[in-house]
Amino acid sequence: MADNDSLGVQRGNYNWTLPGPLLLFLGRLACIPLQYSIIAYHPLSILGFSRPPTGGSIVLPCLPAQWATQPLSPVVFLAMTTALVAKQGIWVLGIGNEYMSIPFATFGVLADFIYEGISALVFTGAAVNPFWRPSFLYVGAAIQMTAVLLELAAELHRKSFKSKAENKGKLYTDKHWGHCRHPNFALNVVYGAAFGFAAGGPIYAMLTGGMYLSNFTLNAIKPKEDYLAKKYGEQWEQYKKDVRWKLFPGIY
Repeated sequence: MADNDSLGVQRGNYNWTLPGPLLLFLGRLACIPLQYSIIAYHPLSILGFSRPPTGGSIVLPCLPAQWATQPLSPVVFLAMTTALVAKQGIWVLGIGNEYMSIPFATFGVLADFIYEGISALVFTGAAVNPFWRPSFLYVGAAIQMTAVLLELAAELHRKSFKSKAENKGKLYTDKHWGHCRHPNFALNVVYGAAFGFAAGGPIYAMLTGGMYLSNFTLNAIKPKEDYLAKKYGEQWEQYKKDVRWKLFPGIY
């Protein structure tokens, strides 16, 4: 049942090795200073765009004294990426147990950096964006970080269930998975839209949220459900009857 496509998720291949997950985590870590560079150097200034509002300042005791005082708004923006990278690190190095290929990890790093780099660039144009308000940054960040934590909790609950010998061969259907069949995907859509809302307001949020939503509805859900149907058989068929919704209860 394993997927032989090196750029695909290797479902059913539990020969976990370190290189792929480590590459993904280190590459994602590198995205944080790269985004900082985009915000700090503000390439849109060549078009005459002023910097986004600083929102005041914040002291970061983890930094050397000469760098400890930072503008608040960029710190909040980068905190969203930091939270997501931390969650991804926990998942690839501590929760996930399927093989991850080097090409898949490389693609994941590059795709996320392009997406987050564009979002950082959009954020640097906030001062001239008629659809953006300073409050959107904080509201979006709060929703994004909450969704990241909820997804991590969902994965940890499933991991705890699967780690018990008596649950071998059983499908996990409790907590988050009792409301929709792919709560992790649903929360990806939420924090993707929230990240876009924080960076560029509601119009950009529709683009970022739509990107996540289209990926799952048109690409990821069907092969995952096909795999689960083969793996769990009647358990999966009963689960589909009990939990009708794929992503959002009452909607889809």
